[in-house]
Amino acid sequence: MKIAKKLFNWLCFGSLILGINSCRKDGGPSWNTGIILPIAHASLSIDNLITDTLLTTNADGSVKLVYSTQFLGLNTDTLFNIPDTTISSPYHIPFGSLSAAPGTLLTPNTPSQTAFNANAGQLVFGIMDRGLMSLRLQNDIRKRMVVRYQIPSASINNIPFDTSFIVGAAIDSLHPTFLTAILNLAGYSIDFTGTNHDRVNTITILFSATIDPTEIGNTMIYPSDTVSAINTFSGIHPFYLRGYFGNQTIQIGPEETGFTLFKKIESGSIGLDSLTISIDVKNYVGMDSRLTINSVWSKNSRTNSTVYLTNPAVFGIPFNINRGVYASTWGDVIPSVYNWSFDNSNSNAKALVENLPDKLGYDVTLITNPLGNVSGNNDFLYSSHGIDATLNVEMPLNLFANQLVVADTILPDFASITNRESVLKGVLTLNAANSFPFSATVELYFIDILGNVTGSVVAQPNTIASGPVTLVNNYFVSQGFSNSQILIPLNEIQTQAFLNANKIIFKSKFDTNSNPTYAKIYGSNRLDINLSADFDYHVGN
Repeated sequence: MKIAKKLFNWLCFGSLILGINSCRKDGGPSWNTGIILPIAHASLSIDNLITDTLLTTNADGSVKLVYSTQFLGLNTDTLFNIPDTTISSPYHIPFGSLSAAPGTLLTPNTPSQTAFNANAGQLVFGIMDRGLMSLRLQNDIRKRMVVRYQIPSASINNIPFDTSFIVGAAIDSLHPTFLTAILNLAGYSIDFTGTNHDRVNTITILFSATIDPTEIGNTMIYPSDTVSAINTFSGIHPFYLRGYFGNQTIQIGPEETGFTLFKKIESGSIGLDSLTISIDVKNYVGMDSRLTINSVWSKNSRTNSTVYLTNPAVFGIPFNINRGVYASTWGDVIPSVYNWSFDNSNSNAKALVENLPDKLGYDVTLITNPLGNVSGNNDFLYSSHGIDATLNVEMPLNLFANQLVVADTILPDFASITNRESVLKGVLTLNAANSFPFSATVELYFIDILGNVTGSVVAQPNTIASGPVTLVNNYFVSQGFSNSQILIPLNEIQTQAFLNANKIIFKSKFDTNSNPTYAKIYGSNRLDINLSADFDYHVGN
């Protein structure tokens, strides 16, 4: 419950108490007095009862609820993953020993090509969103070495990857010198086709080692001496990939995701007149697929109740999903779009939502490239796009409610209260004006800073009357207000729990008392609540 107005006038009251105390002489008289203070005001509409929704108003003023949640998102990591890869580039003296002068190039300046495992995929090009290259250099030679490490197939702003390091001289033949560097590959474009552009999944490396020209005198290099680079690519995540993503069977689920439509409802039940559920699938990946939605279900964790959505023409049936296509703007994709609709006539869609779920489950099987490499290594994907599935609920708010408990929280501000110990007890007065076509009861729970319930209050009877209800076109409607007043007495213990509360939980229980006739909710329906407190204070000795 969102409280429109917080506690006020406490500071003025505190000043009054201080003024009385300052005029009192020791041993003077004492007495009890009562002061009525406004506590809070709230105006509740249907927005406060059902969350995360888009409410639209029909021509007659009644309300329709539209809720959407993504329950499946196949992204880059699910469809294609570039594994961590280690490349070793060692140099050894090929024959015997060698006396080398400063400036001598020791390694052949020829590229090496290393293939990495990409399962059934064949990458030809990628642009990196993030990724690291860990380079570990070793020098066994007793002179400083200039080591140059190049990846001719990787570039950023058309500048190939090219970096050099000076590795210190080895102390002796048993004690080499090491140097480690971590390099960021974000933003680099990488060609995975090798030097002759006839390969896939290939990284091309140029590694060279030169005796530092500033060294003095020759040095002996022995067959056991090594100058080497060990390079590990890790955490590679592409912004864009092109190639063939393989013929894979990917099982997604069974999994559950949050469903927040009824997150403020703690218990009770509802009955719905009608609704429509749709599942929308959008394929932003440049790859043909075959999608089977094995099952979709709703789960109410409070009641441990699970309801599976039924439709024999959809669930368990493979559907061919066409590839997305490039848009005219780089990075944009025109997806292929598919839709399945469920309503009262072809499914148990009502039961799925009447379950008041807090979780939505799904079990999906995806087969990539069911016809093979028909694109000639021109499948593509962007990390910002994938294969998305969204569940949409559209329902007129024509319903009946049975013992439906809704909970919400307010954060009181008691910082300005002085002489709180002088408060004895009191009465909370709740004045309500209700135009909803259902009645409500109210309970208050006081929560301390540790999250413990320190007290609760409720008056008997404590019913907020429904708005004036009439029957229109077989629906109960209310377009006026009914006024109710509830008095909630507080004893001394409850009063202190109230004043020391860090949070106050309001629980309201709603009943339409109309089953099997449905009540129609209008955008103008609301519940206005004014809460005030009449506290008894002890003043003086």
